Amino acid sequence: MIKFVTPVVLTGIMALSACSTTRPALAGQHESFGMANKANIAAHAIDPDPALKANTFIPADRERARAAREAYRKGEVKEPQPLRSQSD
Repeated sequence: MIKFVTPVVLTGIMALSACSTTRPALAGQHESFGMANKANIAAHAIDPDPALKANTFIPADRERARAAREAYRKGEVKEPQPLRSQSD
């Protein structure tokens, strides 16, 4: 049994050692290697804090809010109109 196991183990060790290398897999590639992937990722990324984001602050208008509450209480709320597209 040992005579059979030794050659199998040695063959396995030799086969696995042929896969090892001291050089990184992508070393020696052209300097722009992978730039297409980086450009695609950048094109699909959303900046969480864009420099030119819109100012979304809307100041409160007490008079409009009061008028809306009164109209609601009196049942004078206007029905919303359906949106129309240009094909309608």
